[in-house]
Amino acid sequence: MSSLSSTTDRSVPAGRPERVVPQQERASRRIESFLNAAAEIVATVGYEGTTMTAIARRSEASIGALYRYFPDKTAVARALLLRYAQQTDAHWSTLTDEAKELTTEAFAKRLVGMMAEYTEQHPAYLPLIAAPIKVARDAAVRQNLRAQFSRAFIAKNPALSRERALLIANVVVQIMKGLVALYASTPARERELVTAEFQRLLADYLGDVLQ
Repeated sequence: MSSLSSTTDRSVPAGRPERVVPQQERASRRIESFLNAAAEIVATVGYEGTTMTAIARRSEASIGALYRYFPDKTAVARALLLRYAQQTDAHWSTLTDEAKELTTEAFAKRLVGMMAEYTEQHPAYLPLIAAPIKVARDAAVRQNLRAQFSRAFIAKNPALSRERALLIANVVVQIMKGLVALYASTPARERELVTAEFQRLLADYLGDVLQ
């Protein structure tokens, strides 16, 4: 009994969503398959509409295989958020680097364009950020986008306090959620018009708060 318990403890590090840490390439591919399937479903029906059964079916695996690595859909969502958090660091770092040299209008255009690009490539990203996921460390993951934006705003205006930059970032994230929602429901041929309107809105707002 004690031997089994010890082995289990080593297999499941604290803070990880998986029940079993994959030791083989095949297991790693299986986990990626589950996460990719979950992302497709979340992008289509949202977090609330996503089920473990649907994830297993989309990944062409048994429900038992899915539960072997993820105890519930919250664990799956958390794993996706962690993956996105790692990806967005690289995605948004260029905006921070460019911020000081851009006009406010160009900065807003770049920010909206990058968000539209990222969310089109990863349509489950913002639905997951908005989801009511209550798991330890989620707060840090969910704040990643805001932290990225706040760093860009401080680069644009070094006089901003961290608290003020985070407040502006919170407002911008809400604007971006509106952009993504409208963008997703707009025919492809009209999406540039939607993007242009949000760029104008954001340029006006940032023009006031980043001066």
